Amino acid sequence: MSAISSKIFLSADGTKVYAEATGDPSKPALVFIHGLSSNVLVFDRQFKDPRLNENFYLVRYDMRGHGRSGHPREASAYQSIRYAEDFKAVCEEFELSKPSVLAWQVTSSSRVCIGTYY
Repeated sequence: MSAISSKIFLSADGTKVYAEATGDPSKPALVFIHGLSSNVLVFDRQFKDPRLNENFYLVRYDMRGHGRSGHPREASAYQSIRYAEDFKAVCEEFELSKPSVLAWQVTSSSRVCIGTYY
């Protein structure tokens, strides 16, 4: 299994984003986005899977308001554009080009936001 690297960086509005990556950066990227009231740890099984590590570059991040990412107090910090900006920041930080997105629950709407804004 590849080592898991972690990073904390800022989104466009200054909110801290916590993210992790493992696998082969030269392979296609998969970005995992957790659901409501969760965090990156829900993808531990995928991050420990040797086949996924061998064939993909896996990236997961805590959505704003969750886990080790920032928890802004203003309601405006949770607008759709902000989630899309977080995704963009993750892609830029890990140098991802056209990653596949795996998300569920409320984060399914995040995929729409990502598609709408980026």
